Amino acid sequence: MTKAELMEVAFKSLPCRQYAVDNLAGKHDVEILRIPKKHCVLNPIELAWTGLKKNVRNLNVNFNLGDIAQLCNKCLAELQSEQAAKYFAHVKKCEEEFRQADQLAEELENDLIESDSNGSTVSENNDTKTDD
Repeated sequence: MTKAELMEVAFKSLPCRQYAVDNLAGKHDVEILRIPKKHCVLNPIELAWTGLKKNVRNLNVNFNLGDIAQLCNKCLAELQSEQAAKYFAHVKKCEEEFRQADQLAEELENDLIESDSNGSTVSENNDTKTDD
């Protein structure tokens, strides 16, 4: 068996993860949004937070905490639905790019596994000419 086949068998035999919070949410008809770790481009909330920090940084001239709180509230109140829609559109675009890259990687992996299982190797023949 190849490593890929062993991994497939191992993953199929793993029990399905169940979290207590998922069970509790299911009882109350609540859907939990799972946000990917370390991929802020896939998180519209993170994009909005970055935009807010940029605006506050540009408008902050007094550098005191009270002004920062007021600037945050002002920027949040002025956030237009068009800007929020742009955050979601950006996330969808990145998701599609990741899907395409993942599909390409899978195809390449399958091709490599297929060519490896067919026994294709580098030719061992000596192709150099000799003068007799």
